[in-house]
Amino acid sequence: MRTAGSLSLDHCLRDRVRHRGGDPLVTYYAPSSGVRIELSARTFANWVDKTANLIVDDLDVTEGDVAVLPLVTDHPGHWSSLVWIAALWQVGVLVRDPRQADGAPDLVVTGPEEYDDDFAGARALAARATVACALHPLGLGFPRPVAPGVVDYGAEVLSQPDVYVQAPASPGAPLWQAAGSSLDWAAVRGDAERLLADPSVGDVTYGRRLVRPGEAYATVLAALVAPLLGDGSVVVVDGPVDEAALAGIAAAERITA
Repeated sequence: MRTAGSLSLDHCLRDRVRHRGGDPLVTYYAPSSGVRIELSARTFANWVDKTANLIVDDLDVTEGDVAVLPLVTDHPGHWSSLVWIAALWQVGVLVRDPRQADGAPDLVVTGPEEYDDDFAGARALAARATVACALHPLGLGFPRPVAPGVVDYGAEVLSQPDVYVQAPASPGAPLWQAAGSSLDWAAVRGDAERLLADPSVGDVTYGRRLVRPGEAYATVLAALVAPLLGDGSVVVVDGPVDEAALAGIAAAERITA
């Protein structure tokens, strides 16, 4: 398990890039559409840095601000959702459960569900900035312009700088809020370490593990935090899939658990 690199999620990610940057970190499957996307640690970190630069420079969202992510609630296992979580935590932005009514957030990040009605629900949350993600397999934007006041993530993120040079988030910054409770990195790391200590996982390495997305926070722990702490990688299989197809994916990807 990583120790020196566990001061923050970003430290864990940079540590992985330095040691095994070319190895897979997240492999994403959507069997219903035939999508398979594999991101090495280096590629994932590049997406995180570009997204963090978009957050700070274009959206004017900084440490201490609050983000609501219907994207992650609706698509917790999508690689774009994991990138957004890592980028927001790198900046020090609190991710709040969309179902928790606690004033207007500073940022809303949504998926493509409301594309045809110009993201009325996302805009109704009255955030200072609203971003929509098309969830294109390669991270591209929507096929036509989105509503005024809504940022098309895929259309804007690729032009962002490849390196995030801002100061790291403060230790102890709140990162996740649900049911009235806020978690900082120490609490998130503790939850992931308990997952790693599960006898079915092993307490040394996370290995190459299959993740079936479920509740948002549990999925973030299993598909992002624990693999980085445990020096492993994940294969996320999203959406309906029969047992035979799932077994085939596990064999092809050399899943260890």
